[in-house]
Order: sequence, then C-alpha cells, then structure tokens
Amino acid sequence: MIGNQTKGRGFRGLLNYLQSQEGAKLIGGNMGGGNPRALAVEFKISRQLNLEADRVVYHASLSLPPNERLDDATWNEIAHRYLEEMGFDSNQYVVYRHSNTQHDHIHICASRIRLDNGKIVHDSWDYKRSESIIRQLERDYGLQQTHSSHEKLTRNPSIGQQRRLEREQREYTNDDRSTPQERPVKQQLQELIDRATADSPTMPQLIERLQIEGVKVRHGLTRNGKSKGISYSWKGQQFSGTNLGAAYTWPGLQKHKRVNYQPKRDDQPIIALLLTPAKPTQPKPVQAVQPNQQPSNTHNQPENQPELNLWQQRYQQLSLTLKLTALSANDRDRKIICHLINQEQPAEEIKDLIKNGSIQRTQTEFKQLVELAIDDLEKQRQKTIRRGLSR
Repeated sequence: MIGNQTKGRGFRGLLNYLQSQEGAKLIGGNMGGGNPRALAVEFKISRQLNLEADRVVYHASLSLPPNERLDDATWNEIAHRYLEEMGFDSNQYVVYRHSNTQHDHIHICASRIRLDNGKIVHDSWDYKRSESIIRQLERDYGLQQTHSSHEKLTRNPSIGQQRRLEREQREYTNDDRSTPQERPVKQQLQELIDRATADSPTMPQLIERLQIEGVKVRHGLTRNGKSKGISYSWKGQQFSGTNLGAAYTWPGLQKHKRVNYQPKRDDQPIIALLLTPAKPTQPKPVQAVQPNQQPSNTHNQPENQPELNLWQQRYQQLSLTLKLTALSANDRDRKIICHLINQEQPAEEIKDLIKNGSIQRTQTEFKQLVELAIDDLEKQRQKTIRRGLSR
C-alpha cells in the first residue's frame, strides 16, 4: 500500500475534486453531509474553534497494488485506524473511494483542528509515522507488503505521474491524443541502467556504456579518497543515485546490480572517462545478456586503455578532488592553475602539469590561461577585502 499526504487551506476545493472524479463514491467518515457544499459548511464547525490556524485541511490517499482490492467496509476500517494512529482521534473527516485508475484507492479529507480542544494535530515526523502505520496495516489485513522508502531498490514514479500516464493512455485509446504517452525519464533511465548492468560489468564499463547512450555520469570522492556517490543526467533531467533507488547508488550498483568495482584497478579509468566522456555516437548499444548466454570476460580493463604518465595521473586526481570533471577543458585548467598558485607551487611545475596532463597546449595558450587565472585570483582577493570591510 502506498500512502501520500498533503496539507491545504480550503475544504471546498478538495471536496469538489474528490467528488468530481469518475466513479467517485463517498463511503465513510463521521460527518452528515452528502456533497461537497454540505460537507464544507459542516467543516466550519471545527474551523471556528481555531481561527488563527492556517493550513487546516489534511488530505491523505491510500493506494493498493493493481492486483488487490478491498470492499467499502474494510477501506473504512483502514481509514479510521490510519487517522486514529496519525493523531486524528477527535477530528472531522470523510472518506472517498475512487476507481479512476487501475489502483484501488481511497482519499481522506480531514480537519487538522481537534474538536475536543481546538488544537492542531501534531505533525512532526508525519511521513515517517505514516509509513510505519501503513506497514502495520498491511500485516494486519494480509495485504501485499510494500518496501518502505528507505528499503526500495527502485523509486517508482509518483502517484501524480502514474495518474498522468493512465490519463494519457485513455486519451490515446479514445483517439483524443495523437501520440502514445511517454514513460517518465526517471523510469527510462532506470531501465537503461538495468540493461547496462545485466552482465555484471566493471564500473568503468558501466560508466562508458551509459555515456555512449547519452547519460552524463558524475562521481565524487571524499577527502580520504573513498567514493561518496554517483549521479546521472539524461534528457535534461538530473538524478542522484538515491533518487533513482537504492540499487542505483554507488554501493547499490555493486550489491544489487553486481557491478564489479576494484579501486586500484578502476579508479584511473573512471577518472579518465569523467574527464573525457565516451561519445554517444559510438556504435556500442547497451544489450542485456540473454538467458543461457555466457557473459564475456567483463572484469578485464577496457581494451587499449592507455597508460597515464605521472603528470596525467596528478592532473586527473586534482580534477576529481576539486570537483572539476564536469567543466570544459579550459575552465578546468584555469581553476587548477588558480589552485596551484594558491598552494605556492613552482611555476615550472604548474607549466609541466598543464601542458602534459591535459590536452596539448601551446605556449601562447598556456600564457592566456595563466593570465585568466591571475585575474580570477585578483577578483577573489578584492571580494574578500570588500566582505571584510563591510562587516
């Protein structure tokens, strides 16, 4: 069971929405009204008890998986228990049941103002408490167990996204829409990563496969050199690994997708791919391994991986430490020069690092980068002085 909750200011608007949906049915509550207008008037009873309160409308929805259904009486029991355990044991409320999606679900409209003392229901940690209550309701009523948000390997589209997809599908089926609905970018990206990890690749191989498909991958390290996360950007949208689900985080890829990662072997190729991403135009489509098909030796390093000299290794490490991998080569070199000047590194070492560790630079190009870096440092110094004088 999936739960969702929001708070608002107007009862009439929410009640109108709940009543207007196709197949909507008022199945329970503790109020006498039978339509939005009568119920809104009745909700004023509690509203008068606390005129200073602002967001007094509580809206909760509880939705079952497609293969489960409950009768009205059971839904009423669940709604009553859910509200009571959320602290709404002396509050006005009504329950609507909707059948406008493939998920059997109810909506609860309640007043956050208690009838016994006129106070607002305590809402600290309400999302955490809601998840705990729903898990217990699933057990008590023999319903399919749903992973809590922190346990999910894959984050599903929101209820709003699911409803939009279902609406667009109905419109396309009824010829009210010329094109079929497109699945959310998040879901497409999850499936793309699923295919890319089907044969348990190494981490550099996974990153390269995603880059070839047009996915921008970012990866960061902590100060002691340990991985601290991965994020993805695709079709103009950005997602952290956590946002996609536990299986798409850096440790989750290894644990749940069986991506092979060995720091000593893989860190150098990963940095190289982050600095110079594989081009999407390369003909290397992501393919899942078929049943009974033996995967190739995926734990070897990518073929023809060039050996890096000491300057290149140091350059890559600086780029990752300073979080510069997403910048253009010029901006990255300029910021590295700024950093090295601040560290009072010898001029010859800075010159050798930039000319040998990045793209090939002429003497003129290097001088231009140094001048830009000095300008940046001067601007930073002036800003620091102004900030100190203004205090």
